[in-house]
Amino acid sequence: MIGRRGARRDRDARIGPNLLDMTPVREVEWEEDESGVVTLVRSRPRVRGPRSVGRWVSFMLAPPRIRLDEVGSFAWLRMSGTIKVGDLAALVREEFGERVDPVNQRLGHLVRLLKRERFVSYLELKDPTRLSGP
Repeated sequence: MIGRRGARRDRDARIGPNLLDMTPVREVEWEEDESGVVTLVRSRPRVRGPRSVGRWVSFMLAPPRIRLDEVGSFAWLRMSGTIKVGDLAALVREEFGERVDPVNQRLGHLVRLLKRERFVSYLELKDPTRLSGP
């Protein structure tokens, strides 16, 4: 099997750090209404040049404000850069009980989506010395 010798090592390198060990930090403006529901405000792209065309098109087609549900709002309010996703999952489970099961998958999906849309970043990726691994 040619090329398969390092396949597992390459796959493990692609996976990266465990999401539950990451610390999300909010990167966009947001508003909270009186009922505790959070609305995220999408910011304009800051990139210029040929690469920015895709980001500007995406910005123009996407909704400017994104309203989170009660679970997402609860999680968002705690994403201040002081709590890891795994600890946040425990808080969400404690607050909402079985309604959010499986909590790790649901919260992981939310955090990955927020990261992909550049609403949050991971503290460990800003400061690589914070990564704790084997």
